[in-house]
Amino acid sequence: MKNTLKNLFTFLLISFQALNAQSKVENFYNYDFQKISKEEFEKIASQIGYSYNQFETEDQVANIFYQPRTKGKLKPEEYDSLKIALNKIAPLKNEFIIIIYYPGIDKCNKKNAKSEWNIFDKDFKEEVNRLSINNIFWVYKKNEGLKYYYPRTSKWQKDENALIEKLFFKMHYPCFSSTTIDKNGNYISNLGEFGKQHVIQNIKELKSNMY
Repeated sequence: MKNTLKNLFTFLLISFQALNAQSKVENFYNYDFQKISKEEFEKIASQIGYSYNQFETEDQVANIFYQPRTKGKLKPEEYDSLKIALNKIAPLKNEFIIIIYYPGIDKCNKKNAKSEWNIFDKDFKEEVNRLSINNIFWVYKKNEGLKYYYPRTSKWQKDENALIEKLFFKMHYPCFSSTTIDKNGNYISNLGEFGKQHVIQNIKELKSNMY
């Protein structure tokens, strides 16, 4: 009898949650977080170079576009704040700053064994060092699941006051993200899943435009 009641309660709970999700308004946003129509959203979705995240809140299902590869330039005061924060972790070498960012566990980065992601390959750092004078910082928002991403060698640091998140990563992008910043504050970010080849490409591009 107890099992029957338990199963009935579980069924009713799942049914209620499904009904509640269906009753929520579905909204669509562009990469500047401005609300757009479903038709505009679908038009952008058909273009190459865009991805989107879907988030469910108390009152809506939000579909938000983003560009997996973005470029920009920090304001002088933003760049100064970033350098002050990072200098507390390691002395800056004043050419390139590379940040590998872990937003917290999700379906993409969830592991039960050590990661084989190529960003941890030995030749990644060798190639980056050959191309530039740099600092690599491994930064996390939430550390759940980080034990599978080589914490002893990577020396993950918490994003204090969410400074890096606010500057570069406006929402939770799947897996990991990165940003590469030159000495003038220009940056290229990879939002969501990426590999060592993308960071190397970013350095080459920034370096070619630096002088």
